[in-house]
Amino acid sequence: MLTGIVPATPTYWAGEAGDSAFSPGTRLEPGTVLPGPTLAWYHPSVPSEEPIPFDYRVVFEDGDLIVADKPHFLPTTSNGRIVRETLQTRLRVDYGEDSIVPLHRLDRLTSGLVLCSRNPRTRAAYQQLFQERAVVKRYRARVAAPFSFDGTVRLGMRRVRGERQVRVDPIGTPTVTRVRARGAVADVWPLTGHTHQIRVVLNHLGHPIVGDDTYPVDRGLSLYDFSTPLRLTHVALSFKDPLSGEKREFQL
Repeated sequence: MLTGIVPATPTYWAGEAGDSAFSPGTRLEPGTVLPGPTLAWYHPSVPSEEPIPFDYRVVFEDGDLIVADKPHFLPTTSNGRIVRETLQTRLRVDYGEDSIVPLHRLDRLTSGLVLCSRNPRTRAAYQQLFQERAVVKRYRARVAAPFSFDGTVRLGMRRVRGERQVRVDPIGTPTVTRVRARGAVADVWPLTGHTHQIRVVLNHLGHPIVGDDTYPVDRGLSLYDFSTPLRLTHVALSFKDPLSGEKREFQL
């Protein structure tokens, strides 16, 4: 939000606001005296980053949504260490649309489907689906040792500052996860959303995911070590479309 006089740098553009004196996307000229607080945006300077040699694939798109298949190692959005080399930034650059926003996140090491909003006018309706846990998400993991399991796992989980591993703790945040495993493949439906939830659950069951650099042992791999992908993929998602009322389903 800008007030007073538009500065010389950086270059600002007017944001979309009902009470703004400027049309959305209008360049705000340096030295302009603003009539009041004005919603504005700018492109921050982003340092160069080492390229991540994997790219997304578009599974579906319409005027409101883009569904992308995110590769391993590419962050969904900026994680503080990586800003430019993210799914969100690549989509915005490739489509020329600064309004593209992922509606949920996948861990950097997890591959698979990411539902993105490209229309700010309908975004809130789709965001609410995730807030209400009205989206069914299915993941597929390849585990280190075959096993058979079909049931619901309820665990308390707790993050500790300075630690990458999430701890299993009876008084931690309650999590609920549906797991169906046959052999070395496990299908998983997280019914709650906690950091590393699927990885923690499968490790807790004694069957960590192949390629996991954190469970059961935190190996502290380099950010740019691409040698061992985590064998966890978000393979399907479905929901009742808040605009049309139709069931939407996307899968790999």
